[in-house]
Amino acid sequence: MYQKALNHLQTNTHTVSSYDEFKETLETKGGYLKAMWCGDMACEEKIKEETGATTRCIVDAPAHSENCVYCGKKAKKVVYFAKAY
Repeated sequence: MYQKALNHLQTNTHTVSSYDEFKETLETKGGYLKAMWCGDMACEEKIKEETGATTRCIVDAPAHSENCVYCGKKAKKVVYFAKAY
């Protein structure tokens, strides 16, 4: 059971590095989007307003990009976003 859930999570988690990629992946694949975030609540709110995706988890993990997926400023956190359906 655990392995099945883990496989599902891995299959439905997508790493994105730009906001265009974020929006396209959300629309075409859905699931969880792993992105870098600057920590500014304004960026998080704009993402929510524009895409409907909200923060699901903020993790202490290795960065896959140096810049915030939304504003391009220096990123501070790895964040998982998802859209509620």
